Amino acid sequence: MNPSFSGEIMHFFNTTGVQFLENFRGTFEYLRDHLGDLLWRLFGVVFIFFCANLLLRWVSYLTSRTMKKNHRLLPQQQSRRVDTLMTLTRSAARYLIYFVALLLVLGQFGGGMAQNVLLAVGSIGGIAFGFGAQNLVKDVVTGLFMIFENQFSVGDYIQTEEATGTVEATAVRVTYLRSAKGDQIIIPNGSIERVINYTRGSYIATIVVSTAYEADTRQVMGLMEEALREYGEAHRDLIEEMPVVRGIDSFGESSVDISVACKVKPMKQWEVERGMRLAIKEAFDRRGIEFPYPRMVTIPWGDHLSPAPSPEEEALPPFGWTPAPAPEFEDGELLDSGLEDGEDEDGGGPEEDDR
Repeated sequence: MNPSFSGEIMHFFNTTGVQFLENFRGTFEYLRDHLGDLLWRLFGVVFIFFCANLLLRWVSYLTSRTMKKNHRLLPQQQSRRVDTLMTLTRSAARYLIYFVALLLVLGQFGGGMAQNVLLAVGSIGGIAFGFGAQNLVKDVVTGLFMIFENQFSVGDYIQTEEATGTVEATAVRVTYLRSAKGDQIIIPNGSIERVINYTRGSYIATIVVSTAYEADTRQVMGLMEEALREYGEAHRDLIEEMPVVRGIDSFGESSVDISVACKVKPMKQWEVERGMRLAIKEAFDRRGIEFPYPRMVTIPWGDHLSPAPSPEEEALPPFGWTPAPAPEFEDGELLDSGLEDGEDEDGGGPEEDDR
């Protein structure tokens, strides 16, 4: 090995070891001289996070108590409006408390360090906001407009482009839905372009009942009106107006479709539709009226119809035309014997006679 190269290696290891020992000694001396300050700063960080958590719990308790109080004092629509505002306030307070706590934690390590960290975070954050701030601002602004315009409230059953469910909470950036199966759906506010609110206003429950062509349609409609009247009188808490038999809606392949409508209270349309179907089914069963089903009618060949063709008539060709028999050829015989000696090597026509 080259002596100069081995000397460089020894110098590298010696220098690295000396620097490591000096830094370790300096760190140990700093901890020995400033251990109390470090422990106090760590205690301050823990205390800041404890106070932030305590403040978040207090905001959550205050908003929850306000919502419960308004449920007892205000009408249902106004109480849902208050629930929406309280969940929005809770979301905004969470972001604000986290931001202030972060600034206080950085302040525990000195103003210079905090400024450096903030500058670094601001530089990285500026690049991130350059790519994603457009969607973030869109989500926040859209969410604020939805709250101010009162498009929906907590507890409403809504449908968007992406999902359908009950609104559990509205935050600054997202909306939380709970589907009928129990799944929690989180939707960014900026992606909501159209909202169908099933909770507000009255709703029309509609069903279509298929009846057989053989049944007396007027009698069937009268029976349906009687059954629906009994159902409506027994369920006044679900409907606003009595069910109405509109009439024949369409003619199907094997059924006469009759339409029924009923004005119901919000979120009761599905229950009323199921109840009206059951009431009509029970009334039909009591009167022996059958529901239609696909069927095939076979009519035997009778004397009153055209007589069946005889085997001799079936064997005759159509229109009395008999096709000519196909020509038969013996083995080795060409279709045109004149081609056997008349073609030249190039496949041309027969040779012409000399003139």
